[in-house]
Amino acid sequence: MLQTLAIRGFRAFESYRLTDLARVNLVVGRNNCGKTSVLEAIELLVSGGHPAVFYDSARRRGEMGVPYARRVRERPTDVSHVFFGHKFDLGTHFELSSDGGKYTLSVRVQSLDEVGEDSEYWDRRRKQWLQRGLFDQDEEAVPVLGLSIDGRPSGRQVDLPVMDDGTVLFEPYPRSIRNGAYGTPVHFLTLDSFDPASMGGMWDTVLAEGREAEIVDDMRLLEPDLDSIHFLTSGRLSSGILVGLRHGGRRLPIGTYGDGMRRLLALRLSFVGTANGFLLIDEIDTGLHWTIMEEMWQFVVEVARKSNVQIFATTHSYDCIQGLGSLIKSRPDLKEEVSIQKVDTSLKQAVCLRSDQIRIAMEQDIEVR
Repeated sequence: MLQTLAIRGFRAFESYRLTDLARVNLVVGRNNCGKTSVLEAIELLVSGGHPAVFYDSARRRGEMGVPYARRVRERPTDVSHVFFGHKFDLGTHFELSSDGGKYTLSVRVQSLDEVGEDSEYWDRRRKQWLQRGLFDQDEEAVPVLGLSIDGRPSGRQVDLPVMDDGTVLFEPYPRSIRNGAYGTPVHFLTLDSFDPASMGGMWDTVLAEGREAEIVDDMRLLEPDLDSIHFLTSGRLSSGILVGLRHGGRRLPIGTYGDGMRRLLALRLSFVGTANGFLLIDEIDTGLHWTIMEEMWQFVVEVARKSNVQIFATTHSYDCIQGLGSLIKSRPDLKEEVSIQKVDTSLKQAVCLRSDQIRIAMEQDIEVR
């Protein structure tokens, strides 16, 4: 697990630190303070700077670049936004690190001379695309810089072509859950975009490992009479997922129980592919009613312990924070497993609240968002 996180020159952070991290960490703060950026920094760091992370982040934020080579598989991504101040010039860089340098990532904009042979390879590919009609003849798709991604201690370095507008052409990496630099799984989850098809892929893993009963038991948080979960292969129903109850009868679409059931199932299935790794959840309470916040947190903490997963989640909701405080009060055995990290870019370091501090803040109605 990460104990600390240091960010320099990445998105909203010129220089920032998070300390005293726990197994489950709730990142809070005002709008546009960098909560999601913290999750993105962690994903980049533990993935060793996997190029797919850059692409996925840009896609979620709508930061895609000019559509060069529309009929080839490269993915145009405007990476200028990942640098502090949206600056993108020769020598611009950002650095991420954790635990005294055990994990480090350095990303730098370099000249083509520094890139070396890779720049000649990019130019040859561009000429091939022109000959095949994949570019317009007058389209200026000429690499002018290189993006160097250096992750340690893996030692893996990747150089990528950068166009004059900051667009990078990434090779496709279709995996939604990828291994980090050390074979450690890391998954960035947005509950509002999890569809039955992607959930079905995770359910296949559940079936292969014979863990259906375990998932059903955890899902009884929202429906105590839940007996079974079934993913449809034909897609005839809009939800694609059916649930069965203990008393029998007709199996019903999961949407019958409201969107909270589907979102909680998506959250639970995400643990399946991230055992011994990291799960990053943007807006963890989306679609869940305030009355089950304490139960939701108990569910998250206990599954995280069982799966040996470190969690970083964001929220804007006071009810979500209050639910975490209620859990600490009712389950003191779990109090050392959680932290609240309040992000404020006017400071150099996030304000960390642990166990009794969270409980006291909730009892005295102290604003921590």
